[in-house]
Amino acid sequence: MKKFLTVLLAVLMCAVLVACSNGGNSDEPSTPADESGETEVAAETFEDLLAAGIANGNKLTIYSTHSVTVSALQAFMRAYAPGVDYEGTQIGDTNQVTQVAQEVKEGVSGADIIFIQDGARVLTELVEPGYVYNWYNDEIKALVGEDCEPLLVWDYCNKVIMYNNGGENTYHEGDISNIWYCTDPENKGSFCMKDPTTEGVNMNFLTNLVSDENAAKLEAAYKDYYGTDLVLDDDCPNAGYQFIKMLYANEMVLGSSDSTIAKDIAAAEKPMSGLLTLNKYLKSRGQLDSGEYNLLYTTNNVNPVAGFIYPIYGLMVSNADNPELAKAFLIWLYSEEGWYGNGELTLDDGSVYKGMQGRYGDYSGNTANPIADGDMKVAEWKKILVQEDAEQAAEYRADVEDFIQLIK
Repeated sequence: MKKFLTVLLAVLMCAVLVACSNGGNSDEPSTPADESGETEVAAETFEDLLAAGIANGNKLTIYSTHSVTVSALQAFMRAYAPGVDYEGTQIGDTNQVTQVAQEVKEGVSGADIIFIQDGARVLTELVEPGYVYNWYNDEIKALVGEDCEPLLVWDYCNKVIMYNNGGENTYHEGDISNIWYCTDPENKGSFCMKDPTTEGVNMNFLTNLVSDENAAKLEAAYKDYYGTDLVLDDDCPNAGYQFIKMLYANEMVLGSSDSTIAKDIAAAEKPMSGLLTLNKYLKSRGQLDSGEYNLLYTTNNVNPVAGFIYPIYGLMVSNADNPELAKAFLIWLYSEEGWYGNGELTLDDGSVYKGMQGRYGDYSGNTANPIADGDMKVAEWKKILVQEDAEQAAEYRADVEDFIQLIK
């Protein structure tokens, strides 16, 4: 999309004409769903939407769980829509769900577009009531493919099983070859993760484990690890529930922060130094050289999965003040320039926009975009990680949450 800069002048010139033809704002309804339930692919192009958004002139506002989108907004607006006001705010997914729902219900101007995790809650609490909607055009569809539905994936993040790499109790590559290791009484208290009751994507991970497909994989892995067939407890409908129950029974350590967990486990002088963690891959690779986290990713051969991968979705808000410019910004984010920068785009503080450069554990919905040196492509991660299924999580999450409350 390097052509974007070359068309900017033409876009600015035609913006006045667009304003005259539509009164400076678009009265088009949000993109409807067809009879299959999928979002209808829009025909608007980046250039058309950019021109209409500039003519609209209203402030562009985003909420995002990821800091990079806030920086990207600054770079985009300074380069493509100078003179139009903008604001980007980093807000966690739980607070986003509450705030967006309240603002739309009350008719208050808030975000035009959001970038948010926790597909289960997004579907049930934002999409179904009509507060936000899934939108993409032909350009995005060509780049993202099947990850346009049911919610448009902007970015993938992963959390993987990692181990302490220092001290007397360190693990070694290959020590953990089966995820049932974490449920073995011999390893009681050796596994920790961020509390799924406070981290929606972690709860979605556990919920996705009870799907028929993942439960079957867990059942086979149980026999591989323990050498006997799995016998389900009366309160466990399948191996996914049984795994969750045994994980909690084995004194899983629950933390409030991925960073705090990583630092505690990685500190060899602390009692927790021999523990395992299901944690952000960024904690393993991104800070390894600095020594901030003394953790290593376990292996590609954990049976049947080595963690999970979940999206950050990009979704339109139904009462957006400048939906045209929000859509243009969304399209641009999938370009290499939007993902990594071009060495020339600058931020409000004058620094150069670098996007996702050098970041481990972030993967564009456009798989043609670059990844950090030494990282694996998202397609490879999907082979060894549980992928968030937002629809399955939305359907069964309440059941899993109730189950966890009973077994705790």
